[in-house]
Formats: sequence, C-alpha cells, structure tokens
Amino acid sequence: MKKILIISYFYPPANFVGAERVASWVKYLPEQGIYPIVVTRIWEKDQKDLIKIENKADKLVEKLNSAEIHRVSEKPGYRDILLKRNKASILRKMLSFIQLLCDNFVFTKSSYYPFFKESKTILEQNPDIQHIVISGTPFHSFAIGYKLKKIFPSINWYPDYRDQWTTHPYANSSGLLSSLLYHIEKKNERKWTSNCKNFITVSGNWKDNITAFIQKDGYVVKNGFDFEIEKIHSKVIPQKTGRLVISYIGTLYPYQNIEDFIEVIQELILSKDLDLQLNFVGCEVLPKQKERIEKLTKTIAQHVQILPRIPKNELHEIYKQSDLLLVTRFESMKGWYPVKLFDYATTGIPILLFPSDQDVMEEFVLKTLTGTSISDKSLLFDYLFNIFVTKENKKLNVNYSELSNYTRSKQVQYLSKILKFG
Repeated sequence: MKKILIISYFYPPANFVGAERVASWVKYLPEQGIYPIVVTRIWEKDQKDLIKIENKADKLVEKLNSAEIHRVSEKPGYRDILLKRNKASILRKMLSFIQLLCDNFVFTKSSYYPFFKESKTILEQNPDIQHIVISGTPFHSFAIGYKLKKIFPSINWYPDYRDQWTTHPYANSSGLLSSLLYHIEKKNERKWTSNCKNFITVSGNWKDNITAFIQKDGYVVKNGFDFEIEKIHSKVIPQKTGRLVISYIGTLYPYQNIEDFIEVIQELILSKDLDLQLNFVGCEVLPKQKERIEKLTKTIAQHVQILPRIPKNELHEIYKQSDLLLVTRFESMKGWYPVKLFDYATTGIPILLFPSDQDVMEEFVLKTLTGTSISDKSLLFDYLFNIFVTKENKKLNVNYSELSNYTRSKQVQYLSKILKFG
C-alpha cells in the first residue's frame, strides 16, 4: 500500500469537528490502497478543551493493519494549570500571546515542534513516503510542512485548510495587537505554504480565495457525513399535534443572524399562542453568545432550553424530540459548509435554513431535498404557522442520489486521487 503522513493536532478521542475529518480519512483511505500514518497529540477520552494533559510517555504509537497513529506528548505549562483552575485570566492571556509569538517566530519553542520531530523520524524510517497532509487549524502547524520540505525536498506536502486563515473575512480584528498579529500571520501563511505542492480545502469559494493569496492551486475535499445512506429515514413532523420543537446544535458565532429568527418565534408564541420549543445545544462554547440568546429570548424564556455541548454520539435524544433543525448563514462569508449541515441531513428531520446564505448551504438543502431555505421573516412566519394549522403531517422526500455525493467515503475518494495524481 502507498503510505502517506497526515499531521493533525485534532484526532479522536478529542471531541472536536477537526478530529472527525482526519478520522474519516484514516478510515477510508485504506480502501483506496493508501496506508495513513498520523501524527497527533495525546488526548483524553472525549476531551472538549485544549488543555495539555500530564503523560509520563513522550509518545504513544498504535500500529494497526490499515494505519498507524503516533501520539506525541505536550507537557502542560503554567497557562494550562491556570486554564484548568479557571484563574488569572489576564495572566493566561499574556501567556497565550507569548505562545503565539513563539508559534510565529521561534519554531523550536512552538507548540508544534514535537510534531515536527516525530514526523521527521517517521520520514527517515519510511523513505517510501512521498506525500504529507497537514490539517489546519491550528494553521501554525503548516510550518512543519515548510521545514520538512527543506529536509526532504522530494516530498510533496499539502496544507489542508479546514477554514480560511488570513483570507477569512473576520481575520483582521480591530485593536493594535490583533492587527499586528494578523499582518505577521499573513506573512507567515505565504512563507510556510511557499513550498507546498498544492492545498486542500472544504469549498470552491475558499479554494479561489486561498489560491489568489498563496498563489498555489487547490483541491476541494468537503467534510461530509459518515452515515449509511440507506439508514436515513425521513421523520414525520410535527411529532406532537399542536407543538413544534426547533433545535440549533453547535457553536453560534457573533456574525450569525439569530435575531430575526427569534423575533419570528416570539411573534408566533405571543400573538398566536402557539406551543414552540427552542433548543440551543453547545452555544455556551462562546459565553457571550449564550448571553446573547438569553437576552433575546427573555420574554419567551419558558420556551427556550440552552444545553451544554453534547458529544455527537449522544445527540440522539435531542434529534428524537426535534421537528426542525436550524442552521443560519454566516454574514459576509461565502462557501461555508458547517459540519452540522451534513449531520442534520442524516437524521431525516427537515433542515430549516434561515436566513438563507443563498450560496452553498441553500444549494445543498435544495438539491438534496433535505429541508427548506427561507430569507424573508414573513415567509418564515407563514411556513411555521402552516405547520400548526395544516391537517397533514410533513415528510421529506430526500434525494438520496444527490446526498450520497456528500458521504465521507466519497470525499476520501477525491482525496485519494489528489494524493495519487495531484
């Protein structure tokens, strides 16, 4: 089998979306005749934060028939101790900023130097490896590829942009330090990707943006979902007569418009006396967004449930009670496929895209027939009101043929072509 090296900070058992992407590659690449060797960090089971953990071993190596996983130890520092105890926030921020400077300027002191050392050893022991994929975020890990290419010039390496870095429309934050850091990282992004073969990202729009910036050709490998198409069965809604449950699962960002949605829900509850229940699961990841929801829903608080982040394999109870699954557009941002979009599609529960992005999310929902896309508040009001007053239950007529294009296994087929012929 053809070997490749994949470097990814996030990997199971870490409970992060980035871990799922690389895990699916490791699962399906062997079917394409490719043997993945992964370098990642040591994580605790279902770890939901970035705090480094104590580990006596410098590394842990798991050798399977179809893959190898090399886990390197990151020694916890004073910042990790403070994070764990949730103390001295100002000092923590200072230590984080110092680490950012190291990540940008002092490679041997960066967070990713242990990954570099382990990767170098692997390449020395496996001279047949010709391809490296480095999955970001963290984008500073791209420095590993830049350094390895200098040592092993015959190797092709590919940065995997799970998100945009300095081409992200919200990358240049206000403030002197943020602006300074933005310009430093902009320079480093160009430098560290200067000797890559090509790059990989999750949407065509992002590919075009990154190509224009780093002057390299790119490929699209979407995130997708890891679920058997034949097991997706459309649910009848509403599940209970006279009641409607709408759930939003995952992080809510400040540049997502949730205000218009909540305004319509308030009107339906207060003026039409309808029984609507809203679930927000995992929005507390960004505390200010939880506060934002609480403030917006103050008048209908008894209809709103805000739950902490739940591991994906434990979300079935939320899905079981949900009639609609909400996703919203990201303002001033094109090409964003939130992973929740794919996860929602596997439930058979209708997706409610509001407000519509009039872009890739709308295209996905409409082509796969997995939900509804609405931009206007009055149309949303009518859509939800009609669910209550109609005597017929609604059920999706999913386009399974179209939906199959978004499976993780299909996306890995695209990745294998890149690694074999790119």
